[in-house]
Amino acid sequence: MPLPEKFDAFVPSNFVELLAQSDFQPAPLKLAELRELDSPIVTFGGSLNLAEKLYSQFLFNHCQRCYYFALAILSNGFPSNSPSVPQIPRETVVKELYLTCLLHGFGLSTHVDATTHPAHDMTFEFHGGIMAYEHLRAEYISAHQLNDIQIADITQSIMLHCAPFEHGKSSALGMLMQLSAFLDVFGYGAFGPDSMEKLIHRDTVREIEQAFPRDDMAQLDQGFQIMFEEKPNCLSGHFISAHLF
Repeated sequence: MPLPEKFDAFVPSNFVELLAQSDFQPAPLKLAELRELDSPIVTFGGSLNLAEKLYSQFLFNHCQRCYYFALAILSNGFPSNSPSVPQIPRETVVKELYLTCLLHGFGLSTHVDATTHPAHDMTFEFHGGIMAYEHLRAEYISAHQLNDIQIADITQSIMLHCAPFEHGKSSALGMLMQLSAFLDVFGYGAFGPDSMEKLIHRDTVREIEQAFPRDDMAQLDQGFQIMFEEKPNCLSGHFISAHLF
């Protein structure tokens, strides 16, 4: 599918402002079309292996849905070539987006490697971000597959994906991660009635959900309930608790 060669590296954090600066035209994209964009991710097998080790099938499917939702949003008119805004190459966006979506659930993992990690007592977004940061540096820095700036953007996008700020700017990566996660967890009304329909076609969502089923979403509610009880100061509690309960 034709996509711009570059995208805005930074976009408004506010959903309404993002729409005002964009030209989203949701098209019924096929999953096969989205997978044509996957070529930059083939060298990140170590991350896929780690995710498959740490995640339940439920969490793995959530991460995969987020990735393909985000690719669809990117394809439907995400800001590009805005005056005076730094640009980021398409292939860079795709590979960083893949890693961010794939790894963003580490803090929710019940695998012993996650629950015994020294950052486990932190809010899950920071815990998962730290685990992702350590993994990415250990796996890809020496081979020059990622640089410090890219790893920082991935990590920060994971840490802030549950924080829908009203003001300021987010990186393209951070905004795509947040939009896709909120769509998957809260549905089309994540930012107001049917708000996500402005970004992604329902037929695209249905096909992605068929490939990566939304089984047992109650696990997520239960996990957040436990977290809010054990960590009442967690980051998510400041932003998303009203959506969940």
